[in-house]
This record gives sequence, structure tokens and C-alpha cells, in this order.
Amino acid sequence: MPQLFVYGTLRTPRGGPPVDTHFHERIADAIVTSRSATLPGAELFDFGAYPGVGRGEGVVMGDLLEVSDEGLATTDLIEGHPGFYERTLEPVDVEGVTVEAWVYWAPPAMVIGRPSIASGDWFERDRLDTATVPLALPDDAGLRSAFDRIAEETYSWFTSVRADGRPHTVPMWHVVSGNRIYVATPPEAVKVANVAVNPAVVLALADPTDVVRVDGWAIESINALPEVSPHFFTKYGWNPGIEPEGSYTVVEV
Repeated sequence: MPQLFVYGTLRTPRGGPPVDTHFHERIADAIVTSRSATLPGAELFDFGAYPGVGRGEGVVMGDLLEVSDEGLATTDLIEGHPGFYERTLEPVDVEGVTVEAWVYWAPPAMVIGRPSIASGDWFERDRLDTATVPLALPDDAGLRSAFDRIAEETYSWFTSVRADGRPHTVPMWHVVSGNRIYVATPPEAVKVANVAVNPAVVLALADPTDVVRVDGWAIESINALPEVSPHFFTKYGWNPGIEPEGSYTVVEV
């Protein structure tokens, strides 16, 4: 049976808040065994609602699950493999023995600028200091010019993908901060539900004579609301951060 190393919301519950492991129940019936394990040569990043791992010098804490083939197919759907997270066989340490197990790696572009969880333990993310790696654009004049255009433009067309594969496109106000693009939207909006399942998005400016388009990944990032709200006020005279609590969330591209 497949062996799978999990490090976030697929982990076996340890008595913490349900949100820590809210995808575990999707595969609970497919798990044959579960043991504590560690993944060397990796770094754990906090994406807000869930974590991701990237290559690094640290050690990530998690669980080694023996699952059925159906269980592995389910985790592929949850992690968006192969279009989003990449699944590879890696050496994992469990009870003093090294074994090979499947690991889901976050896209390299997503971990840039994300807080790193120093302990390597998703369950400890709120109790330990984190470090953030600044996001820098490549030294490309064309890319820099396009990004400046996006920052200056009043609105853009934001396209996400529904669970059934149909596109969903809406005009949105947007701001740029730290070389990332943010939109503020009600949490019940279709786009929020879409990126929770499929983070692939396209953001395009409405100028057919000078096309600027961004293909990327998006995640809901409610913790970014205090940071980006002043940017919305400066650009549009509207501050989503002072609306009644729960009125708006942030989608980050």
C-alpha cells in the first residue's frame, strides 16, 4: 500500500482545534496505519488556512500514513496534484528507520514571501516565531513594467475555476503590496470557494491594445486584511478593514 507523509491539515488529530486537521476526515477511512515521522531537507511555510513544504535545510514534523490506493487518489484531489502541489517519493524518518514515502511539495512561487514555521510543526505555528522571506521580482524590465501597470490600473478581470471546471470571471478592484496582488471580497463569494479547491487564477487588464495578464495561484489570506486595507483606502477611498467583522476577506495572488 502507498505510504504518505503528511504535515498539515491531513495529519492525524492531536486534540487541537479542528481547523488544524480539517481534511483528515476525508481520508480517515482509507488509513491503515499512522505513525509520527519527520521529513529532512525541507522547510514548512504557513499559507494561512493550510501549510506547504519547500526544499530547505530544516526538518518538518508530520505523520507517516499507510493508505489505500483510493486514499492516495483522494489526497491527490485535495492537494491539486499534479496541477498544483507536486507529489514525489522522498526519504522520511520514522521511529529511527528511513523509509520512502510520498510527499506533496508546494509550488516554488508560492513559498516565496510566506512565513516559515521555525519548528517545522504545523501544530506549533501560533506558538513560535516565524520568519518571512521578502518576495522579489526577477530582474526583468518587461515584467517590472507589467507589474507597475497592474498596480496603477483601476480594476482588472479576475478569473477563477469552479469545481466543475467552468471559469468564473468578475471585474475587481485590486491593490499591489510586497509584489503580490490582493483583492478584497465577501467570504461567501464564488471566487473564494473556487480558489479553496483550485488555486489557479488569471488576472487581466481590460485593455485590448496593450494586453497585460497574470497567471498565478491564489489563496484566501484573511490575515492580510489589516496590511492591505490602507492600500485600498489610498487607491479607492474605501477601507475594507473597517467594515463589520466578517464582511470581507482577502484573496492573494
